[in-house]
Amino acid sequence: MLDIDVVTCYNMCMSAAKLQKIGNSFGFRVSKNDLEAAGFDESFEYELIAEKGVILLVKKRPHSTKWVFKDTALSKEDREWLESNLEDRNS
Repeated sequence: MLDIDVVTCYNMCMSAAKLQKIGNSFGFRVSKNDLEAAGFDESFEYELIAEKGVILLVKKRPHSTKWVFKDTALSKEDREWLESNLEDRNS
């Protein structure tokens, strides 16, 4: 459920939109001017967040975390921890 306390709108434009059948799907047709005014760009991907009666389209953020795995030997401390009996620590 969306819990929005404050909604701030800058340069807001309002237009009517009607839900239309498009092939095997449904969609809203939005004018190019409205999309440009809202800052949408076809070079980006967007996430759709749906809640009862509300649809939000949000620009997808790039993942900032990149996992890097290195094939290195375990340190002495890591090896001791892995080989220890964890049940003894809780008593």
